[in-house]
Order: sequence, then structure tokens, then C-alpha cells
Amino acid sequence: MKQRIEFYQAVLKPAQDPANLGLLWRVSLAIVLVWGLVFAYAGVNQYQLQQQNMALQAAVQIGEQDAEQLRSALAELKARQDDGTKEQVEQTIRIRQDLLQLLNQKNLVSYANTLNDLAHIPWQGVALQGLTLRGKQMVLRGAASQASAVPAWILGFEQSASLNGHRFGQLSISQDTEGGLNFSLYSSEVADE
Repeated sequence: MKQRIEFYQAVLKPAQDPANLGLLWRVSLAIVLVWGLVFAYAGVNQYQLQQQNMALQAAVQIGEQDAEQLRSALAELKARQDDGTKEQVEQTIRIRQDLLQLLNQKNLVSYANTLNDLAHIPWQGVALQGLTLRGKQMVLRGAASQASAVPAWILGFEQSASLNGHRFGQLSISQDTEGGLNFSLYSSEVADE
């Protein structure tokens, strides 16, 4: 007679008992290993992110330093532009434009022609000490032995080509400390200004 009663067939009976202590340790070890790998992966990622953040912060600091250098260079450039060089360049350009306009005039008076013509005029009692020419404008300065010598000298201008076209509208005569007479003769172009 049988001592044991089985309620299921032998075919359905498992080969081993699934819940044993060795299996429990292996499953626990596998879970711990998986979690360890997850934490290790997360730690490596965190380290890489920290390194990237530090590199980005260093790049930001370098960029800020470069921007500050650019700002200071721009301020220096503005300071250099404001030191008056622009006004000096504009003034030089205006002077050169005036000179070019003056040189383009056809009726300019030249020193050589004027001095040559003055040399051929009788100089009795008159000593020419200065000649200023600017375009068509002329100023003659000199000394005279007597006041009547200057008008007589001026009448000789009609004979010269460079002095004939000028009208001398202002004559000033003054006596110096030694008793001599000084005169200044201005062309009407100068007197009009």
C-alpha cells in the first residue's frame, strides 16, 4: 500500500523547488549588480557633465575677457578720434581746396612778374620793404622820403602789366620815430574785405 498520496501527476511535478536560498542570493546579486551599473553609468555621466560645465564656464570667462578688451579698444579708438585729428584733417582739406581754387584763377598776380615790373618803375624817394600777394589781392609796404613821393610812384604803375589792372583804394602813411615816413598801399580787393 502507498504511503503517500499524490494529487497531481508526476509529469506535472517540478524538477526542483523554485524557492531555494541559492536562487534568492543569485537574484539579489544580479539586482545589486544591475543597480551598481546604473549608478556607475549615472556617476560617469555626471562627471562628464561637470567637466563640460567647467569647460563652458572657462569659455564664458575667456569670452567676457575678450569682450572687455574689445570695449576698452573701442573706447581708445573713440578717444583717438576725438582728439582733434578730424578737425585738423578737415581744416587741411579746406586750406588745400582754397589753394586749389586760388590756383585755378586765371588772373593771379605772381611775385616774379610784380617784382620785375616794380623794378622798372622809377624809385625816387620810395623804398619798397614788403610785398604781399594773395590771389588778386596785393599789399605794398615801404618807406618814403616825403609824402608826395608815394603818389608819384603809384602813377608809374600804369606802365606795368601786372600792376596796371589793380586799383589801390587805400593808402596809409605814418611817421616813424626817426622822422621817416612809412606807407602801406592796399589794393581795392584787400580794402573791400
